[in-house]
Amino acid sequence: MGRIRIIARSGSMGANLTNIPAFPGENFGLGFPEAIGDMNRTYWFNLLKPDWRELDDGVWECVCRGDGELSYWITLTPGEDMVEAKLGVTNESDRDWPGSLAFNCFQCGGAPSIKDHECVRHWVRTQGEFKRLVEVPRTFGPRPAIQLYSVEGAPKGMDIPFVANFKATPDVVLEGWMAIQSRDGKRLVATASDPAMFLFRRHGVGPDDVPVPEHGILVHPQRGGIRATQARGVRRGRHARVLRGSRS
Repeated sequence: MGRIRIIARSGSMGANLTNIPAFPGENFGLGFPEAIGDMNRTYWFNLLKPDWRELDDGVWECVCRGDGELSYWITLTPGEDMVEAKLGVTNESDRDWPGSLAFNCFQCGGAPSIKDHECVRHWVRTQGEFKRLVEVPRTFGPRPAIQLYSVEGAPKGMDIPFVANFKATPDVVLEGWMAIQSRDGKRLVATASDPAMFLFRRHGVGPDDVPVPEHGILVHPQRGGIRATQARGVRRGRHARVLRGSRS
């Protein structure tokens, strides 16, 4: 079985995944990062222009700087059924960041076998119990296609200003991953971070939404504040993973 193929393009804050053994002919997108930086002054998708390059064994890495505000790096490493993402960010501004953001999106719009706008094949776990996402309470904010979830071991969503701003966080706490089962019930995709700060689910594009593929599941790796000129990178146990095509 071959490795998943990563295709990245300089100038784009993301990459595409193809050649996925469990999903022949389908592809997935990575908005990595979809948003990054100071939680109070965030750079959103494609406002920055990273430089990507391919290394040995299909590994890709990028570096990017933004207007004296920040710099970041990402390494994407493919496997047979997963891609591991590692990311580091540096505060290059002259002020401390009370909270930092590295918000990553796993885009499923190129995989018809996974599409599940009703969330009946989305799976999460709360209090040790697996649940379909449709069984989890929802809180509808001004943008009904968006839902954010608090995560075990992290502050409640309503205590995180970036999350609270959406007004769409139900009173439930999930583990730091979310999965989607394929229509045939034999395959799944998932996104996870260890540790994680919150989960984000979006489908469709409303008139006020950032244009994105039809649906995606997003995870934010847990990060704290960063002092001026301080770097915060990936340490052991502190990285995001994106799983692909695990067969049941």
